[in-house]
Amino acid sequence: MAEFAVKKISPKLGGERGTRNPNGPTSSHDLVEPMEFLYVEVIKTINKSVLNPITHACKPIVEITLGNYQSSTRDLPVGPNGAWNQVFAFDKSTADVLSVALKDGQFPNNTLIGKQNFKVAADIPSRVPPDARMAPQWYPIPSTVEGYHMELLMSVWFGTQADEVYSNAWFADASTVSASREKNTRPKLYLAPRLCYVRVTIVSGHDLIANDRDRTPNVYVSATLDQVRLKTKPIESKNPSWNQDLIFVASESLDGTVKIQLWDLNKDSHDQCIGTLETKLSEMTAVKVPGAASTLFYDIKPGGKIEPEGDTRRFAGRLKMKLATDQSYHVFDECTQYCSDYRAFAKGLWPGTLGKLEVGILGATGLPRAKNALKDRNAYVVAKYGNKWARTRTVVNNKSPKWNEQYSWDIYEKCTVLTLGVYDNQQIFSIDKENDAPVGKVRIPLSLLQWNRIYTGSYPILVLGKEGLKTTGEIQLAVRCACPPPTLTFFPPSYAFATAPFRLLLPKSHYKSPISLPQIDRLRELAVGVNCQNLARTEPPLRNEVVKDMLSPKNNNFSMRKTKANVDRLYDFFTWLSSKYGRLDAEVRSTTDNTPKWITFAVCFCVLWLLPPLTLWLVVYLYPYCLVSFSVYVMIKVLVEYYKTRNGTGPPPPLVLFDVKLSRLEKLDDTQALDEIAEEFDATSAVDPQVLKMRYDRLKASGAEVMVFSGEAASQFERFHALWMLCTSNNVVLICVLALLYPVLLVYYYFSLESLVKAFITVFVFKWVNFTFNRLDLPSAFKNFFRRLPNKEHLMM
Repeated sequence: MAEFAVKKISPKLGGERGTRNPNGPTSSHDLVEPMEFLYVEVIKTINKSVLNPITHACKPIVEITLGNYQSSTRDLPVGPNGAWNQVFAFDKSTADVLSVALKDGQFPNNTLIGKQNFKVAADIPSRVPPDARMAPQWYPIPSTVEGYHMELLMSVWFGTQADEVYSNAWFADASTVSASREKNTRPKLYLAPRLCYVRVTIVSGHDLIANDRDRTPNVYVSATLDQVRLKTKPIESKNPSWNQDLIFVASESLDGTVKIQLWDLNKDSHDQCIGTLETKLSEMTAVKVPGAASTLFYDIKPGGKIEPEGDTRRFAGRLKMKLATDQSYHVFDECTQYCSDYRAFAKGLWPGTLGKLEVGILGATGLPRAKNALKDRNAYVVAKYGNKWARTRTVVNNKSPKWNEQYSWDIYEKCTVLTLGVYDNQQIFSIDKENDAPVGKVRIPLSLLQWNRIYTGSYPILVLGKEGLKTTGEIQLAVRCACPPPTLTFFPPSYAFATAPFRLLLPKSHYKSPISLPQIDRLRELAVGVNCQNLARTEPPLRNEVVKDMLSPKNNNFSMRKTKANVDRLYDFFTWLSSKYGRLDAEVRSTTDNTPKWITFAVCFCVLWLLPPLTLWLVVYLYPYCLVSFSVYVMIKVLVEYYKTRNGTGPPPPLVLFDVKLSRLEKLDDTQALDEIAEEFDATSAVDPQVLKMRYDRLKASGAEVMVFSGEAASQFERFHALWMLCTSNNVVLICVLALLYPVLLVYYYFSLESLVKAFITVFVFKWVNFTFNRLDLPSAFKNFFRRLPNKEHLMM
């Protein structure tokens, strides 16, 4: 369906610089279209009247009019000496005159004091950074009212979105927004604090006593950090042993306090606290290597009146614990399918940067009105990558807003996903502070992007509901993954860039001491809550509903549609595999012509018996000539790339982010298909009989596991397919290098075919028995490379 596909667009990026030379140098605004604004900075006003001055206190109001747009300082708070220090921005229009009127708000009808007009074409200069800002000057306001001799300190100029005042300007389309809510329309950058796991390992308790000396205490331990409380299982003993981990999520600065309490579980009355301990996160052991935290004994302070009757001792026992901040883990706040960052908390464990992710948010079209709304959307975009969030300005009452704002992020891992969400701002007019309504999200895998190429397109905003798949508009984007040029031709820019496909995807701790998947899901919910708290403390705050929607996980509830789609993925792979074998069988084995049979046999014979000695002969006699030929090939390739860059290359094809057919959403008029989609959103079965409901829910739970398993299997087979097709991609040079290294290695290891087979079997057995001194618990370079191979999971809605 064409409405669900990414459409090709040709914007004039950076004054056409980005379109003509995609591989050219980057700038801060070369992925957006220039937008010209008329900026008016109103600073303050004074009354210099000497003869017959006014007897009342003047309350000056400045009204600025350009064409049909009008802005005013009526609602702005007045600072000392009557200062506003506010910048107003107007879209470039066909109006010829800018009118600045000064009124006295002390009277109900706002008495007009005077007016100053500017001819837009002749009197207003233009300014483009890095030029210095326009110096404000005093403008006399001619007055016909006695007692006023007013002067206004202001500056006027034409600028673009690259101007420094853009982020704090009051735009004309938001002139109806009150001054107290205008801050909610401004563009902002948010840097969420990095997250860290806090591990409280309760090992055992010693010499614990209950309030009743005749009873053995039934003890459990609870730990509380902020509003999160976790506890161990209860054990009835004076010296209980738990060996249980309680893991929390804390944010950067680690200034919280963990409160540990011992509780005596009493069935006849409320649980009684028999001991407490408080520890600051900054005092805990900072663990950057798995298992490095030491086990210590901690004295427990008595919790209230715990001494038995007739005993005046103040004794609560001891706890054996490990208290540590696990800084070697990456804290997941996103689901693994859409993760944008894999770095650990400790900066010393971060890999090198690969390049820059640059995103130009151009605009949107076709945004529908909200239900029962009388006006169009007040839309803004939130982009998230890593722990950096970007929010565009809010364009008020516009179904086709234009933003043209550019943001950039550091890339540490290219197998990540950029998430962009469009939202309807409800904070600028609502009195009861309604939640910002989500319009939809777009996710772009960076693995689909080539380095230093600009991808422009109009991406559909898709929403899947009970009624089927619908578009809620389109968003125009320009995306580029920029990497620095290499120091030497044909060499990677850096060591991190060369080893990126083979290094570990996650920090080592996730492999040395892994956390279970159910626990990661629980910790992810805690991480989302911590992010909401941190971003809510910013000004203006990034609202909780926006953060939760951006970090919402993929729905893994049972879906017959997804199950069928995963089966189709497996079927496609085996169809491709059988077609390869079928072609070989038809052309060689089943044919009556003996020519292809002899050719196949001869090739196999040469590979098994003649290739090793022939390769050895080539190494000894022809290897220098091979090096010369390879050098000539490199020179020709460099010249061809230089010629392409000089003459300009065409834009890359639009990205494919969603496959309607693969997701089985092409038949939306089918009743069964719509029923299967509606089934995905059923939290529980709607059948009345309880037995049938129980069986149906159990079937859905089992089916969800089958669906996830089949999807994971399909992803692995698709990676095998991608590995097979690797030779047809741009990695031919890598294959040539490996082909040149192969004969060099063969010189050292080859003596005869028999010895080669024996050496292979010996090495295999040696690796298979997995000696302790040769054991490697981390994934190999091939596994890391295989994990980054593309699959079709991101194409499924």
